[in-house]
Amino acid sequence: MMLWIVIGVLLLAAVLALLAPLVRRPAPAADRAEHGFEVLRDQLAEVERDRAAGRLDAASAEAARLEIERRLLAEADRHAGGRTGETVPEEAGRRRRMAAAALVILAVPIGSVALYLMHGRPDLPDAPLASRSAERARMAEVAESRRGLGEMATELERRLAEQPGDVEGWLLLGRTRMTLGDTDAAVEAFRNAAVAGSGDPLAFSQLGEALVRANDGVVGQEARDAFAKALEKMPGEPRSRFYMGVASEQAGNLQEALDWWLALEADTPPDAPWRQVLSTRIEQVAGRSGADLAALRAKVRGGRPAQPPVGPSSEDLAAAQQMAPEDRLAMIEGMVAGLAARLEANPDDLEGWRRLGRSYLVLNKRDEAIEAYRRAAEVAPDDVEVLLDYAHALFPPGTSERDIPPAFATVIAQVRELEPDNAEGLFFGGLLAMRRGDHAEARDLWSRLVEKLPADSPIRAAVQKRLDALPTN
Repeated sequence: MMLWIVIGVLLLAAVLALLAPLVRRPAPAADRAEHGFEVLRDQLAEVERDRAAGRLDAASAEAARLEIERRLLAEADRHAGGRTGETVPEEAGRRRRMAAAALVILAVPIGSVALYLMHGRPDLPDAPLASRSAERARMAEVAESRRGLGEMATELERRLAEQPGDVEGWLLLGRTRMTLGDTDAAVEAFRNAAVAGSGDPLAFSQLGEALVRANDGVVGQEARDAFAKALEKMPGEPRSRFYMGVASEQAGNLQEALDWWLALEADTPPDAPWRQVLSTRIEQVAGRSGADLAALRAKVRGGRPAQPPVGPSSEDLAAAQQMAPEDRLAMIEGMVAGLAARLEANPDDLEGWRRLGRSYLVLNKRDEAIEAYRRAAEVAPDDVEVLLDYAHALFPPGTSERDIPPAFATVIAQVRELEPDNAEGLFFGGLLAMRRGDHAEARDLWSRLVEKLPADSPIRAAVQKRLDALPTN
């Protein structure tokens, strides 16, 4: 009710403001003839003053007076002839003003209320003061969170200057900068991750995505190259496959875009968070191209069975949003426990173990994450990326060099054996050599790493700084 009272008061004020100039009788304009008479009378008086003061003789004064009187007569004739017909325009103007006033009285309230009923929400209840306070509190929390992220990014950059081979650290920095909206800094961080990771596919895929965001959603050539490098090492990497389809769509190759996306859709679990976005893009492009989507999906999937979900379904996620934080955490832990149980029954599922390790890291269960990555390394002992996942779990970013566990040295030795020029293997191998006092080996490994890195890379400068600090004996 209060809303309608306020609306009524505002409408009344608006109508009155519009009516005021319409109903007010216009002040008569100054009579031009009367003004002319006044001027001429002043001139007559001026002539008399000049004659009295001796500035005009009697003949000149008489001639001037005669001329002024002649003008007075002419002005009187014009004034008399111009009076006829004046009442007609005045009456017509009054009728126009009344018509405009009636239009304002009817159109403004009716039009305003109709517009509000069409586009407004009169049924929406007032927001209680408590909820508004809660909203302000949430906004303050968001601002504080962003400030904390900025401080964390600054600290991470400082640490990475000393540990430039920390791929996970660069990836974390890139994701943090993306969250803060600093896409240029994110691109640079992911570039460093790709260099330090010696072709890490996840680093290249995230670099490509950062380049796309920095380019307002356009998949440029540099981004395409990054996605192609990711797919060379990890052909099934979903982010790269999705954006390669986007690149094809932007180039006008709609069938090629559908080929990318339908193959990705066939490999995507039903509960994958990107599945809905992918399906929507497929349907939009298929509609534009006139393709038979059902036939294309059947052709791509062939006889492959649908993949069982390994995480929360969309219904689970929707339900989780309505839960209290502790209940939501319990739900997530339950799903992770379910994944762990499934992997015990199917211990050869490499991607399952890696997914479980990432889930445990999110839950801050480092010991469980280490065990999951260890199991993954057992399944794929010759996969450098899997071994590096295990190494990162053993020696995560932010851990002091004094706390390097013995298992970490064993894993790095395996990496170096499989890929002698792996950037992380060279960096951490040099670090381990320095820790045990073998400065010659540390110098050799770090010198090889410096030769691999671009001349303008900040990682190269940091490694060179470590090299310069090594004892010469």
